[in-house]
Amino acid sequence: MDSNSQDPEEEDQVFDLLIVDDELGMLNFLEDTLESAKNFKCEVETASDGKKGLKKVQKGDYDLVISDYKMPLMNGVDFLKGVKDDSPDTLRFMLTGHGDLKVAKQAINEADIHQYLEKPIDKEELRFAVYEELMRKDERDEETVTGVTSVKEALQTVEAFQRDITKTAGEGLNKEKLVFEFNSGPEFNKFSFELRKKENIHIEDVHVFENKYIINVGVYPKSYEKIQ
Repeated sequence: MDSNSQDPEEEDQVFDLLIVDDELGMLNFLEDTLESAKNFKCEVETASDGKKGLKKVQKGDYDLVISDYKMPLMNGVDFLKGVKDDSPDTLRFMLTGHGDLKVAKQAINEADIHQYLEKPIDKEELRFAVYEELMRKDERDEETVTGVTSVKEALQTVEAFQRDITKTAGEGLNKEKLVFEFNSGPEFNKFSFELRKKENIHIEDVHVFENKYIINVGVYPKSYEKIQ
């Protein structure tokens, strides 16, 4: 994906971002980098420590929060855990200059972060990571997840849906989409394996978000020749 390309439909959308870091130079660098991005528009607010950051989160509605790990009063993991509790739909990035695997695991397991980036930060890498997650979030917000509670029920839902659209299928090649959500890798794997056995049904996209597997399934009428 070209990090400088922009969908015309996204031109008027402005994302609200919060950056938390105790280093003024890094705050200015991150703010300038993101506000000068060409592939998305954003308004950036900053905070110099986690406690100030949490106050802003509790008062505002941010699409994405970026936090340094090593800060006084509250480290980045504890801050982002607070963001997760106060605003679970806000995307969470953590920056660190240490490359510490233990810190990364803690941030992933406790704060469900979406990106873990090491300093020094590359401008284009940061812009692309932010853009990619914002677009994924936008897609997830628009999805209607089919309310099922088991793999068996999900498969039955797909089959019943295909039967319904087959009855009403016209001459065109009409595809419909269903969205399913699973809470574990084994559930996702079992569902994917079973779908491979079915004609004119396939997985189009998968998002892993806060330990959930959100799956877009394309469904064609069964009466059509097998879709490659």
